Amino acid sequence: MAEAKKPAPQADAHDAPKAKKNTVLYIVIGLLVVVILAGGGFATWLFFTLSANQSYGDTAAAVSEGDGHGDGETKKAKKKEKKKGEPTEAPVFTKLDTFTVNLANGTVLQTEIHVQVLDEKQSEVIKSYLPRLSSQVNLLLSSKKQEDIATLEAKVKLMDEIKQTINKVLGAKDDEDGVMSVEFKTFIVQ
Repeated sequence: MAEAKKPAPQADAHDAPKAKKNTVLYIVIGLLVVVILAGGGFATWLFFTLSANQSYGDTAAAVSEGDGHGDGETKKAKKKEKKKGEPTEAPVFTKLDTFTVNLANGTVLQTEIHVQVLDEKQSEVIKSYLPRLSSQVNLLLSSKKQEDIATLEAKVKLMDEIKQTINKVLGAKDDEDGVMSVEFKTFIVQ
């Protein structure tokens, strides 16, 4: 009878470490679940925070452009928003004229000038002002010396001066109301 009682204490001693192993396993699994949930929550919070800040930044930029500067600035912000939603259209170019002028030092400049405008409607406006625009551009070109238009930088500067001259004739407040850019199709100095 004494021999029958001996195996029972060994079984209890063997079950105690197994119960400890299960408890440790449950704790580890519980910690893993907590870590995974916390990581997922943080990733979700980060995603929504960044998305909200990006949307807020776009809105804030549009508001700050239009805030306190009158209706013109608000109109610009609306045009920008409208442009973002519209599909990209091909640029509209209009031939201004071919100009042949005597430069100030006796050399001759011949150039064909095209201008970029916002749309076909603006192209028609350019055509209606063509005699006055040609006259003003002729005056500007004939005031230059060969040295004034010899380098690339000088030609770029001349393009900007022509653009400003045209926009002044048109009474444009910005590029969208007038000419957006000026292009030389030909440029010959003799």
